[in-house]
Amino acid sequence: MMSPVQIVQPPRIAVWLVGLFIVEEQTGMQQQILDERFSDRASRCGTGRARRWYWSQSVKTIAGLAGRGFRTAPWLIVITTLSGALLLQFVTGNLQRVTMEFISLLNQNVTPYYDSKHVASHIFWMYYTVFVRSLLLSLIIGSFVAMVAKRREMIATMTLSFVSLVMTATTFWTLVARHEPVDPVFFPRLMIRQLSASFLIVIGGIIVRETRTAAAQSLSDA
Repeated sequence: MMSPVQIVQPPRIAVWLVGLFIVEEQTGMQQQILDERFSDRASRCGTGRARRWYWSQSVKTIAGLAGRGFRTAPWLIVITTLSGALLLQFVTGNLQRVTMEFISLLNQNVTPYYDSKHVASHIFWMYYTVFVRSLLLSLIIGSFVAMVAKRREMIATMTLSFVSLVMTATTFWTLVARHEPVDPVFFPRLMIRQLSASFLIVIGGIIVRETRTAAAQSLSDA
């Protein structure tokens, strides 16, 4: 009695990542070609080597899809990225300004009535609240940019996350060079916050992309 043939599937995460960057229906053929070559390699070289090959090819495919998506609509990516970066800079700047004004008000009117321990606790929780709000704003702005970018959600949000990271680092060191009251010791902490915000910008793109994909599949199945 012959044993049933076991079908080997490519790495699901790699397949999912490639699918995030597909711009047009025609480019979906690249993923089908990858799957066919994976099955062939798995039968000839084994599952382990086939999976490693699939991951390496997925990275190259994603780079090619991202480049093609940018070349076919460069102004869309540039305009959405710059708009998102300016909006993010404006919102976070106002949030920081309000925070500093509140701290100044706290020091002037509240500090004389509380000991230093209570004041430090209030300031800590206020900074924590501002940090969480800034992350939520990054998620919202990333989702907004992704919605405007249509089928290029990942390209736009990844570009925005990189641009915002560069802008934050450039602004910080420009202030240091101008001898503004900025302590360079806080740069690593600032970068951790910015990396978290950049990550959530990309997450916003993924949410919009997955929502659109699910909606398109439900319409095609109807």
